[in-house]
Amino acid sequence: MNQSLISVITPVYNPDETLCNTIQSVLNQTYKNFEFILIDDGSAVDIIPFIEQFDDTRIKYYKLEHKNANVARNYGINQSKGKYIAMLDSDDLWLEDHLENCINTLQKADADGLYGSLILRDINGSEQTFQVRRLNEGETMIDYLLNAGFGAQTSTLFLTSESAKDILWDPSLNRHQDYDFVVRYSKKYRLIPEEKPTVIYVFSLKEKKIDFRSCIRFIESNINDIDPQIYINYNLNMLMLAKNRKAPDDILKQYIKESTRYKEYLPYYKYILIRYPENWIEKIECKLEYLFYILKIRVE
Repeated sequence: MNQSLISVITPVYNPDETLCNTIQSVLNQTYKNFEFILIDDGSAVDIIPFIEQFDDTRIKYYKLEHKNANVARNYGINQSKGKYIAMLDSDDLWLEDHLENCINTLQKADADGLYGSLILRDINGSEQTFQVRRLNEGETMIDYLLNAGFGAQTSTLFLTSESAKDILWDPSLNRHQDYDFVVRYSKKYRLIPEEKPTVIYVFSLKEKKIDFRSCIRFIESNINDIDPQIYINYNLNMLMLAKNRKAPDDILKQYIKESTRYKEYLPYYKYILIRYPENWIEKIECKLEYLFYILKIRVE
């Protein structure tokens, strides 16, 4: 068996007992030559008792001031000594052959990194698999991610140490961190899919906070690589989510604006439904704006 050292990187913040399951899934790996780096992102909870249960010298623990998961990930990556980096979130699980499968797949393909399929497990134990695939001819990575709604979950990422330390995670983002990392990574390094699912994402009923401003900043930085129809669909979905979460008015206005950016892809009735003019003057303004845009496109 290949004996290259693998560094497992896991940021942790105020964990519960599920962290023990995550740790155990790493220690159960058939591939044994790894270091397991746990980075505490300033938790109020004492994590040491979780670690001491296992009495395994491969576990390394660092505690930072609270900032965010990306800062913790970058710290762990920079502290790592392995030839390869395996990312793992603190509430996810690996099947026993995850590391063995990843290193074999990566070396066989002579690639720099891989993203993998995911098993979603709900609170009742039922499971559903989300399958990844290769990009189609001419398809951008961001189009694939936005269109699939899944495709590069953090705990499936397995990378060469050299490439991971070169790209790193954007510490300014609190949402779409994995999309951002994978998009930037794929522009410089060869990233392949691993179709065999070896990662389990345990679905939680706890509602996670959404940083819409991070989402908007990420999308704006990649707008030129996004297919117009995918761009519209994404912003419409985010608009509905923002309304449901009672996001500030400026966030709602931004999603309304961007979901109608490419008017030629929207029938007039849908354009009006999105813009939702509140009086007849606004309705006339919307109609004229729509018609002038369409005419301009046709003339060009």
